[in-house]
Amino acid sequence: MKKSQFFAYTGAHFKTCPVEMREAWAAIGSHLNVKHILQKITPLQTIEFVIISTCNRFDICFFGMISHQQILNIFSELYNIYFKNLNSACKLLSSDYFERFLHIDFDADALRTLYKVTTSLDSLVLGESQILGQVKDAYIKACEFGSAQNQAAAIFSRNFRVAKKVRTETEIGRNGISIGHAAIDVISRVFEGVQDKKIVIFGAGEMSRITAQHLIVSNAKSVYIANRTFAKAEKLALELGDAWPLEMHDALERIAEFDICIAAASGNNYIIEINHFKDYAKKRHGKLSVMVDISVPRKIDPKVSEYDNLFLFNVDDLDSVMEKNRQNRRMAAQQAELIIENEVRDYILFCKQKENLANVGRFHSWIKNVTDYEISRYVKDIKNGKSVNPSVVSDAIAKKIVSNAALLARNNMKPEDTESTVGDLLEYLFRLSEQPLLPENVQKDDNILKLPVKPSGKLGGI
Repeated sequence: MKKSQFFAYTGAHFKTCPVEMREAWAAIGSHLNVKHILQKITPLQTIEFVIISTCNRFDICFFGMISHQQILNIFSELYNIYFKNLNSACKLLSSDYFERFLHIDFDADALRTLYKVTTSLDSLVLGESQILGQVKDAYIKACEFGSAQNQAAAIFSRNFRVAKKVRTETEIGRNGISIGHAAIDVISRVFEGVQDKKIVIFGAGEMSRITAQHLIVSNAKSVYIANRTFAKAEKLALELGDAWPLEMHDALERIAEFDICIAAASGNNYIIEINHFKDYAKKRHGKLSVMVDISVPRKIDPKVSEYDNLFLFNVDDLDSVMEKNRQNRRMAAQQAELIIENEVRDYILFCKQKENLANVGRFHSWIKNVTDYEISRYVKDIKNGKSVNPSVVSDAIAKKIVSNAALLARNNMKPEDTESTVGDLLEYLFRLSEQPLLPENVQKDDNILKLPVKPSGKLGGI
């Protein structure tokens, strides 16, 4: 049975889990409910946790020793509670049923998954930046509830540092792959920026909204929304905040006023026709203008491109930009993967070094206990007036330590190590045949005692 040593990541996301199941977990998976179930399933342990719930995933990070089966039990109980609340007579599902819908990773693999999620390598849209904010919000909520403390803090602080490193050292978040980003890209082929540009968008649907948002974020001077139904233009302009509505006929009459025109409307006929361009060149005074038609069927008559200083782009131009940006992001994703692998390796090494220090401390305590016990025997003799030779005491302590250590080593050696002896183990560890184990032969570094370095092979199963 798989079990985490310090971290487990369980993902119910769009790749493996249907939306109906994710909805159920998102609805019932509060911090309080998860805590109650954890206390029931792991009563003897304190398991920290962080819940990451978005439209595409319902994931839980567990910090501490928790098994694969215990995680399945948690998700099973959450799901069954949800449907029992809806219908008390519903049939409860066993934990094994959820195995195929959940992706469960432990320790190094779990760390790798968390990094990929936070850096958007595991997102529906590669490189999208929204997930980082969602993960930060999830961690803050867990801290406020009290389910994320020291163990979670150690991993999430490093997680956010890795995300920042990926964002700053790769192109993963640049070169947008949405229509809105692509429109900005083709416009930038003509203009250096949109800060001093007057822009009109024909259409008030979702594509118009997304494109307008990108323009506003890019600090466009002014954005107008024109639509056949003026109320829809007003509604979208109000939602955007930094936009103004226009009647369709007004926008067409004033077409020469706009530096940039974007068509994102429905219907089968052209909205912007060649007859709307009477005196267009005269009114523009030779200034450059850009028209972007992201509608299918097209809404801008292709003949308008015959005007000097007017640049017309259609949806095929945008698609080529988006494909190029997708390729750039895929290349950036490969760089991000390398960063993540290095960070996972470094953290696992850090954990091992930390455990090594703890083991050295435990070994020191064990030797001290043996030493104190042997000394206490001779202290009694001294108190009773007997003379004690110091060399006898040190010899007794040394024998006790060696005999106890040899016994423990022999009892704990693996079956496949039967050809090795305790003596082989001591030689492997301390190289006693080459030099006496004296203080002057030992180097002290970061509270760890080290012998002079020499390459050596494996001993049995060690």
